[in-house]
Amino acid sequence: KGFLPAPDEKEQRTGQIWRIGDTYNVSIGQGDILVTPLQLLDAIAAIGNGGQLFRPHLAMDERGREKLADLSVYAAQIREVQEGMRDAVTEPYGTAHLLAELPFAIAAKTGSAQVENNQKTNALFVGYAPAERPEIAILVLVEDAKEGSLNAVPIAKDVFAWYYENRMR
Repeated sequence: KGFLPAPDEKEQRTGQIWRIGDTYNVSIGQGDILVTPLQLLDAIAAIGNGGQLFRPHLAMDERGREKLADLSVYAAQIREVQEGMRDAVTEPYGTAHLLAELPFAIAAKTGSAQVENNQKTNALFVGYAPAERPEIAILVLVEDAKEGSLNAVPIAKDVFAWYYENRMR
């Protein structure tokens, strides 16, 4: 279960006021924010498809997709995030630049997830492809590893390469 802190909630829970640093931390996924890998993957899929948030389901589930929210009201912000995720792949110093070697466009974000009272770090990658019209969104989590760019991106590259060879061609 995830947790998204808010000013009133923080004051009630800790007796401390919300500070601008709390906003900065939450905006980059740090601090008191908690998300499960599935929640994060669902959010990335919504960014990729322009703001349609669906309840996760098994691909073979015949009931189809259940829409949870339409976030397209934030279209401008979603486009900015999409561009940043493309830059992570296309820019020479992007943290997911290794994926630029693949024959289709990918949008991605790498990072490190703090766990166990910030005593451990997990390497993290989330991304979707093709960037222009996503068919697949993936999340790679490598436990007790420092950086997503070094540890999770090579695994993501293998997954995307397999997908290209077996599903897109």
